[in-house]
Amino acid sequence: MANENPKLAATQAARLAGKKAIRSYARKLADPEDIKDLNITPMMDMMTIILVFLLKSFTSSATLVNLDQNLSLPPSQTRLAAKQAVPVTITKRVLLVEGEAVAPITNGRIDPQLKRDGDNGYYITPLVEMLSKVARREKKVAEVTGQKFDGELTIIADRNTPYRLLTEILYSCGQAEYANFRLLVLKSRE
Repeated sequence: MANENPKLAATQAARLAGKKAIRSYARKLADPEDIKDLNITPMMDMMTIILVFLLKSFTSSATLVNLDQNLSLPPSQTRLAAKQAVPVTITKRVLLVEGEAVAPITNGRIDPQLKRDGDNGYYITPLVEMLSKVARREKKVAEVTGQKFDGELTIIADRNTPYRLLTEILYSCGQAEYANFRLLVLKSRE
């Protein structure tokens, strides 16, 4: 037991020395003259840029398409890669913007009550309202990132979509400042 006391004494001495060093360091940090003013503006700028980047990356991805029985894309021989843009999906039963339902489609037509000018009109009110909200958000993102708002859409339409319905949707998209569009197709295997 006599041999253990010197070990115990050495351990306690090491602990006391460690505690003194920590207290000394803490006192140095607590001195007001050593602490500089904390400027959080650069940190806020960095976090804003990261947030905008994540929003831009995750909110508009045209390459992720859920195919089901209500959506079959037309085949194509195109060699162009898909570009990220706001997706507008036209299935046999519903019109979607960024995956959110905007208007039901019945027998290849939008309900005339959802159009500003009735049955013969081209202006689909809920689509224009939704795309206007998306355009405002995209403009803010473009402003923060220093990019230009290009007003580009990716139209993901079922291969049997009637031409009249497609023109109504394209007209409405143009009214919401989205005049540039691409049609998403399935690349056929070679």
